[in-house]
Amino acid sequence: MRREAMQVERLGPYKIRRKLGRGGMGTVYEGVHVETGESAAVKLLSAALVHEPDFRQRFQAEIDTLRKLHHPNIVRLFGFGEQEEHLYYVMELVAGSSLEEELGRGRTFFWREVTRIGIDVARALRHAHDRGVIHRDIKPGNLLMTADGHVKLSDFGIARLFGSTTHTTAGSVLGTAEFMSPEQAEGRPVGPRSDLYSLGGVFYVLLTRRPLFRGDSLPEILHKQRFEQPTPLGELAPDVPGELEQIITQLLEKDSERRIPNATVLLRRLETMEQALSLGMLAAASAPSPESTASGAGAAATARPASPPAAAAELPPTLAADSVPGVLSAGDAAAIAPAPVADTLATAAFEIAAEPPPVGSREGDSPVFAERKQGQSPPENRPVEPAAAESVKPAGRFTLVGEADLDQAEAPHAAPPRISLHTAILAFSLAVIGVLIWYFLQPATAETLFDRIEARTAGNDPESFRQAEDDIHEFLLRFPADSRCGRLRDYQQEIELDRLQRKFERRTKGLGVAESLLPVEQAYLDAMNYWRLDPERAMAKFQALLDLYDQPSARVGPTGQCRELARRQLARLRGRFDAPATEQLDLVQSRLDLSDQLRRTDAARAEAMYRAVIELYAHKPWATAAVRRAQAALKSKKDSP
Repeated sequence: MRREAMQVERLGPYKIRRKLGRGGMGTVYEGVHVETGESAAVKLLSAALVHEPDFRQRFQAEIDTLRKLHHPNIVRLFGFGEQEEHLYYVMELVAGSSLEEELGRGRTFFWREVTRIGIDVARALRHAHDRGVIHRDIKPGNLLMTADGHVKLSDFGIARLFGSTTHTTAGSVLGTAEFMSPEQAEGRPVGPRSDLYSLGGVFYVLLTRRPLFRGDSLPEILHKQRFEQPTPLGELAPDVPGELEQIITQLLEKDSERRIPNATVLLRRLETMEQALSLGMLAAASAPSPESTASGAGAAATARPASPPAAAAELPPTLAADSVPGVLSAGDAAAIAPAPVADTLATAAFEIAAEPPPVGSREGDSPVFAERKQGQSPPENRPVEPAAAESVKPAGRFTLVGEADLDQAEAPHAAPPRISLHTAILAFSLAVIGVLIWYFLQPATAETLFDRIEARTAGNDPESFRQAEDDIHEFLLRFPADSRCGRLRDYQQEIELDRLQRKFERRTKGLGVAESLLPVEQAYLDAMNYWRLDPERAMAKFQALLDLYDQPSARVGPTGQCRELARRQLARLRGRFDAPATEQLDLVQSRLDLSDQLRRTDAARAEAMYRAVIELYAHKPWATAAVRRAQAALKSKKDSP
């Protein structure tokens, strides 16, 4: 890899600018087309693996897989080549960051945004599954969030075709353990429902900021994926609607036959739920049932809904990893469904900047890469100018993959059927209803929305914050540059802290589901258990937690949240016990004064009183000075001749 980083300055028509990331098979760089100036991601097979047949075949399989796919929610292949024993391919550079990186920054994903993410990924999986491609590594690190809030599926490095056994030994395990389906963890054959299980795991992590299972080793996690049940979603994310919780539960069924059957049915259920919760039951009642849409892959391809547009910019480093485990640390805005657009992918135009192939050879001939189909011509409007060919002379060949070389994003449209009068009247009526719904559901202005939030949060307590939660989320999503967003983010943090506190309170009453806790969470739960039995002991434990987990005043992440809750509980307890403790301390001090006097006349009585003070108040934080005084008196009596 160091040799590549030092020597590779140009691959085909792309000048290498910088390294974006590195995985098990190779490195991903940012490349700039020397003629058009457009950026792309260039994935280069590791020099140490170039002469390994298995890895060359797997690299070729990844290219072949990408050539089958052409969808706005999947990263697009631009071309591939071989140059001085360097094998590489060029793909779309995506703006934004992966969901894994967003979680790592502490971002909170609300259920509305998770639903929108699910719709995007379900569209991508439907497209891939319809073409016989199983991804086998659905995880937050392979889901890239674009600048406009949509999601693209990336990294098909371990994808396989239905029924194919190439590059996979029977019983082998490929993928990321935290998101691996039970059949994949066991090394059994995988299918489309395996990807749906992994997507269910992604939903779970985004909503709870916890993995399905924790373990100290890879075999332990794989065992739990096969035989154990995760903590119910409702325990960790009580605000998730019941329909979404039911969808995720079905996706995470251990038996693949009991899962949602395919990506088409999943897509319909997510869209129907989103419409029902956004527009009311009218839209839900008029929508077709999910089962009626599962009549076959061909029907799904011709009747699919429009998908969001794609955006090309920077690819996060996680795309370079072939099977890097997801970072599952704790990690904000819910998505509002945008107006659908045509389900096509605009391709940035660029010229082929490579030497012409030798006479008698076909474009793309290579000992590694499969030659292009006969009869295919370069895409229209992409001529190779002679002047450009003279000024750009990279060694090796680069095969351009235009839109005509990719699989079609949509099936050809059939001729429109004749429409009857009754159908036209019904369509007109539905259009009128839709216009009325649109009119009454026009989004509020920033001022109207903020005033509504302020009215609902006038109580300045967690309950009032929860009542305004949806409005707060909508304001932050639509007006992120507004100067008032800082205050609303504070409201969001208060809501999160209140949810966490209520979860701990349920655990102290024996109502919560047992789950593994982080050390700071266990320390806070222990202190809460003393709240009613021994408040003074609880105060000592809260103070110890603050002393042990000393960090900046941030209130995000488990440590920051537990510290903030401990600080508040400690202040509340001190307010209740400071005055009574002062009175008790005065009384204890007066008894110690009496003991000091009795030492001259009744030493035994004085000693008994000193020991009583130590016995009764040794664990009282407010009596520390008095206890030390009694201990010193006993020690001085023992040391005296």
